[in-house]
Amino acid sequence: MKDVIEIIKTRRCVREFREDAISDEDIKFLIDCARYAPSGFNLQPWSFLVIKNKDSLSKLSESGKKAMIPILEPMKNADKKASDFLVFLKTKGTSLFYNAPLLVIIFGNKNAPTVDFDCAMAAQNMMLAAHSKGIGSCWIGGLQPALMDERILKEIGAPQGYKAVAPLIFGYPEGKTATPEKKEPEVKWLI
Repeated sequence: MKDVIEIIKTRRCVREFREDAISDEDIKFLIDCARYAPSGFNLQPWSFLVIKNKDSLSKLSESGKKAMIPILEPMKNADKKASDFLVFLKTKGTSLFYNAPLLVIIFGNKNAPTVDFDCAMAAQNMMLAAHSKGIGSCWIGGLQPALMDERILKEIGAPQGYKAVAPLIFGYPEGKTATPEKKEPEVKWLI
């Protein structure tokens, strides 16, 4: 495994994948790493849904695309990125999951006071652990509107009393992902 600082600085959102499946052993490793994330009051409010079936991934991708289109439609003339993504969503045959062989949705217990933060940290652990093993990842925020639909949640077997927090795709990268420009952060010191 690589040095943790190198992993943090070199992890990228991957959107081009080979078809190779991620082994169940590696999936269990990623989930094990996720569970070591900090959580408010140590509630560990997460539940993991693993989806590897291509038909299920395709169906969920279509549901996600349909749910996202009305959100982006009003922005199409004001924002180029929104406009480009809208074209992607409307293009037949595109996958919201970029043909990744694995989707893991982290659900969080609705009663946990810090559930969103806790599950986000678990997701980051998974993505960093994946990168350390040569597995690419990407958080698919565009799926979130579909994951608010109770019918879809029931279809995929989401746990009762939980909400979808982090839909993550995983797969072996096809090529190398470019490093995006990093802006200097605004930092204020109070001394």
